[in-house]
Amino acid sequence: MSGDCAIVILSYNRFATTTGPCLESLFADPQVAGMRIVVVDNASQDDSAQQLQRMVAGRDNVVLRIESVNHGFAGGNNLAVGLAAEPIVVLLNSDTIVPAGAMGRLSRTLADHPDWAMLGPVTNQAGNEQKIFTLPGDPAAIIEQGRNWCRHADGDCFASRRLDFFCVAIRRSLYLDIGGLDERFGVGYYEDTDFSLRVLKTGRAMMFTEDVFVYHQAGQSFAKMGTTRVRRIMRANRDTLVAKHGRQVPLVHLRDCNLAVIDAYLAAGAAGRAGTRRANLDYRFRGRMDLARTLFPRHPVRRWIYQWGLRRRERQWRKRKDEG
Repeated sequence: MSGDCAIVILSYNRFATTTGPCLESLFADPQVAGMRIVVVDNASQDDSAQQLQRMVAGRDNVVLRIESVNHGFAGGNNLAVGLAAEPIVVLLNSDTIVPAGAMGRLSRTLADHPDWAMLGPVTNQAGNEQKIFTLPGDPAAIIEQGRNWCRHADGDCFASRRLDFFCVAIRRSLYLDIGGLDERFGVGYYEDTDFSLRVLKTGRAMMFTEDVFVYHQAGQSFAKMGTTRVRRIMRANRDTLVAKHGRQVPLVHLRDCNLAVIDAYLAAGAAGRAGTRRANLDYRFRGRMDLARTLFPRHPVRRWIYQWGLRRRERQWRKRKDEG
């Protein structure tokens, strides 16, 4: 193993539709053969642990830990990071599928920028600016759309105030220094927001790259809990977040996160970019605008203001293109 990066996966039930396909995608990537993979089964109630054992048998780069107690998302990941020794750890949700080359590119990009604390990819399902526009389809079709987005990315990275932990590369030293994920958040929700807020206080940058795409099913960990219980968990964890950081916690809606990236494209277009660079920006601008049109507010006044803002950005972009 290269010793530079460890991939951490927390497994809980539904092996055939989550951890199994996730690991298959990693095992198909020759670059991942040089990385440590740490898998913690968080006391699955079905036969997921047994299927895991069979799947990873004989793989020297896989560390498997079967737990008899469910430690929650935070506790399980803290345990898994403790089993790794590499300077960069990638926390990877089990309900993801990872295109070949994604993990290597993600870890190398973070390693090349020592002033960055964390780095995330773009995806089809997230609650922040990491979400890109994709048409409905099966995982293979969506992954191909993600690959096409990356072909137009030009290696662009943007700052974020909260990374989504479906997939995030973190410097292990920082993870340990700030105490890992807060286990008071239990099974999940808002623990990534809390971690991001703590990273912001260190002054280190949190970035996402449009050069890496990871497919995310989303919601699989909570699929069998039912809407009422999930909402109760979300409310309780939001209360925990507010109690810890105060009522001014910056919880930014996806539509505003997406608009911030569109504005970054506009700024890049205004910097005299031309040729292939301009064409690639145009591709992503159009995609972000398509996503924006799926995120209209319900309130009629806010909806009108939002629509006006989209039209203004369209006019600005056309003007940039005409000037170019």
